[in-house]
Amino acid sequence: AARATRAAGTAQALANRAAAAARVARDAANSAAAHADKAAAAAEEAAANAGKAIEYAKRSTEYANQAVEAANTAADAVKEAQEVEAAARKAETDRIAEETELGILEARVRAKAEIADAERVEKQLTQAAQTSDEIKGLIATAEAALAAGNTASAVTVGRKAAVRLLDSSGTWTRGAAEFALAGSDHDVANWIDADRLLAQQQDDRENVLALAQASTAGVAEGAERALADSDPNAATAFLETGAIEAAAVENRVMVFKILAQDPGRAVKAKAQAALDAGTPQALHHFLTVELTAATKEDDQVEIFRLLETGGPYMRSAAQIVLEGSARMRRAFVVRDKFNIARLDHDHATHVSAIRATLAHAAKVAAKALEDAARASKAAADARKAAKEAAEWAAKADDHAQDAANSATQARANADAADKSAASAAQSAKAASAAALTARGAARSANYSMRRASASAKQAVAYAVDAQASAARAAASAQQAGQDARAAAAAASQARAIAAQKRRAEAAAAAKKAAEEARKHQENGTNPSDKPENDDTGDTKWLGLWPEDMKDPKDWAAATGHWSTVFGTASVVLGVAALFPTPASPVLGGLAFGAGLISWGLQGVSAGLSGWGYGWDSSQFHQALGLFVVGGVFFGKGRLFSKFGVAEEIGAKVSGVVSDAATTVVGWLTW
Repeated sequence: AARATRAAGTAQALANRAAAAARVARDAANSAAAHADKAAAAAEEAAANAGKAIEYAKRSTEYANQAVEAANTAADAVKEAQEVEAAARKAETDRIAEETELGILEARVRAKAEIADAERVEKQLTQAAQTSDEIKGLIATAEAALAAGNTASAVTVGRKAAVRLLDSSGTWTRGAAEFALAGSDHDVANWIDADRLLAQQQDDRENVLALAQASTAGVAEGAERALADSDPNAATAFLETGAIEAAAVENRVMVFKILAQDPGRAVKAKAQAALDAGTPQALHHFLTVELTAATKEDDQVEIFRLLETGGPYMRSAAQIVLEGSARMRRAFVVRDKFNIARLDHDHATHVSAIRATLAHAAKVAAKALEDAARASKAAADARKAAKEAAEWAAKADDHAQDAANSATQARANADAADKSAASAAQSAKAASAAALTARGAARSANYSMRRASASAKQAVAYAVDAQASAARAAASAQQAGQDARAAAAAASQARAIAAQKRRAEAAAAAKKAAEEARKHQENGTNPSDKPENDDTGDTKWLGLWPEDMKDPKDWAAATGHWSTVFGTASVVLGVAALFPTPASPVLGGLAFGAGLISWGLQGVSAGLSGWGYGWDSSQFHQALGLFVVGGVFFGKGRLFSKFGVAEEIGAKVSGVVSDAATTVVGWLTW
């Protein structure tokens, strides 16, 4: 907190000194000009009144001395302003360097988390593969025992296999396993013999239908054919190979689109190799496997390029993301770099504008010195001091050259400011284009997720109905006095009837989905490109308004996001206050106020998190940690939540997050 206060005080002091120096330079230059005018007038008066030469020479000398003094004051004031501006730039550079180290620290935490996640997923996949192999072995053993007439052994092994399928992602498979385990040995035997395979095939059909409803025309038509096929294994075959073949044309188009976007060298090479191979499998392998690895390689190259060529904020951001996760680097390359570039251009525009102003002041001061020197020459001429007059003439020429040089610098800085402003506008356009692309990708993902979710809900409903039908059939058989074997057979028959009904409905739904996909293809429309697909369901308006007005969890998220917004506002205002303008003190106050609001909103978010998730929940502890951190860092603490280190940030961060670097971190993680 002390360092934050000291940094803020230093920045404000620099701004005040620069503003004061600029005012002194202006006033002194005006005074020098006035005195020079008086000296020149006195010299002219001396020349016109030769008889009173001595008196007029004294008066001219007096005015000339005053002009020199005023001009020197103006020059000293300009020098002071330039020194303050240089000190401000150095202080800013030092802060960015210090805060880049902080960003790198947090990026490494994110990178470690990504590696840990990948290792965990790999472990889970390995375990899933081992479990799958184990289940297949158990089922094969049970089927063999049942075929050999050893029903007791088959049932024992079958129950073990059914237990391992209770967490299956297939709703029909899971339901059939639950029913078998809850039933008699005859139910388990029927599960081994027929029900399990029927459920597995039905789950494959549900997956094919979901694929049809969320895919393009080629895949949807292939899915329609698979579901209309009488072969019970048609859906399974489509998922294993048919979908890849059905998507071959569209995958080829996608590869050409990727090449048209002028990707990096690695992506180009892999894409061209897939096109040269020409097989559906090669295209699919490129899009699902090779593209990711090649993109990571190209992202690394692009970030190093930006590290070498970018401005201070771009270099800071590049250093941070190079230490971060692959997801951070991808987001930086496709979207965030444009916003960071805009920060750099805005920064360059402001710096150039300030330096142009100072160069103009230096020109005015040099002109005042020139005028004072010429006035002194005139005074010397009036006193008939030829040597002194020559010296003042030489000084006047030197000051005239200084004025010309300052004018050139002023024009150069003004041109640089204009160029930076134009670059900022171009970066803004690029950022908007990247945002549109990102929005399209997000809409497509949300659309596919919603369609898949709807399909999954339907699959669950039908699987539950099938299980209920089987239970009713078994109960009816038992009430009719039939034995357990007959009851189990009745249940299996009821499940088969339900599956047959669902197969017919799924085929009809796939046909409808294929027709819709064909229409969209013919009309050139994208069903996912609609505003309703912008929302992922948690909070609306980029997370700034709760989806459920009565849900404290949504309100906690929304107020937390508002905290970030005000924290960023504090950043922008704080940076603007560094530049020596009359508004600097006001901007500094506004920055402090925005930081306080941000901190207060984080406190509200912490309270709502405790209410919604529980006072002992990790969500509340994290929000509370951010609230405390926000108090130390003037409203920027919310940004640390993106790194997942809010609860331990106090132990890891020894310094204060500056406004500039927090803005960079905010763009990288928002």
